[in-house]
Amino acid sequence: MKRSSTEIDDILSSLDGISRANARPFMYTRVMARIREENTFLARAVGFFARPVVAFACLSAVLTANVYTVFTSDYKQQETTVPSVASANLTSDVLQNDNYILAVSDVNQYVNQ
Repeated sequence: MKRSSTEIDDILSSLDGISRANARPFMYTRVMARIREENTFLARAVGFFARPVVAFACLSAVLTANVYTVFTSDYKQQETTVPSVASANLTSDVLQNDNYILAVSDVNQYVNQ
C-alpha cells in the first residue's frame, strides 16, 4: 500500500500546530499535598491491611486459632440435675417445703376426723 507524496505532506503538516501540554495552575502543589497526606502512619497501615492477601492471611490465622482452641479445650459439660426436696440449698426452698408438709398434715387431720 503506497501513499502519495501529497498524502504524506498532509499528514506531516497536521503536526505543525501542536504545542506542549500545559498543566493546570497549582498542579504540582496539589500532587505534593496528596503524596504527603498518604504518607501518614494510619493511611499506610490501612493500605497494608486492605490488601486482599494480607486480609485473607489475617482471617485464616484467626479462624485457625479458633479451631485449635475448640479442639484442644478440656471443657466438659456439667450434668444438670433437678433439685429434690432433700437437696434444697436455699432457705426459701426449705421454707416452701416445710409449708407444703404443714399444709398436707393439716389436710390429713381434717380428712381423718
